[in-house]
Amino acid sequence: MSGQFELVLGDLQSMATTFHTEAQTYANLKTSVAPPIAASGDGGLDNAITSMMEAIAGLHAKLAGVIEANGDKLKTTHDSYQRNDVDVHGVFEDLM
Repeated sequence: MSGQFELVLGDLQSMATTFHTEAQTYANLKTSVAPPIAASGDGGLDNAITSMMEAIAGLHAKLAGVIEANGDKLKTTHDSYQRNDVDVHGVFEDLM
């Protein structure tokens, strides 16, 4: 039984680390998602394009934050599971 317990702890730690790493990788893609905006010659169109690009950049940053938060939840679950002899239901409660 303790062998399974260690495997779960290792898996949780690995997932938490991966989520944190990938959140940073995703956040660093911002320049690919929101490149510099070229002028169209029409002020109204430029404003519309700028607004859309700002919205896309904002959503990109929000998603990176959500990925990071999920990594934090996994780390909290790992730490809780390591400190306490919690059951599987307790692990799922920590994840939610």
